[in-house]
Amino acid sequence: MTTAGFYHYYCGITAQPNDEEQYEDLGEFDLHIQLVQTELTEKEPKRQPRFETGYFQAEWIEITFIFRASFRDNNEEIYRYIDLVTETLEEQLNITIVNFQVESII
Repeated sequence: MTTAGFYHYYCGITAQPNDEEQYEDLGEFDLHIQLVQTELTEKEPKRQPRFETGYFQAEWIEITFIFRASFRDNNEEIYRYIDLVTETLEEQLNITIVNFQVESII
């Protein structure tokens, strides 16, 4: 899934809701995560962020996060973006990220 000069980062995110009763079901959580995706797209459209909820329970959530990077991006820019994503997810979704791991770069 590469296009000329771009790579896609596939990340696994494990998180815990700060309030176990905040989200009634997966559908409600997915609605909120799509709002975060829209916000991140507006901030940095060139990254083309995408979120997919892989596992959802009131006390544990697993999210797949995919974004695009240019071959010109250096590590500092990538980590700055990952920090922005982490901060946005925690603030907007009221979750604590336990693990954020880059699983592959294609």
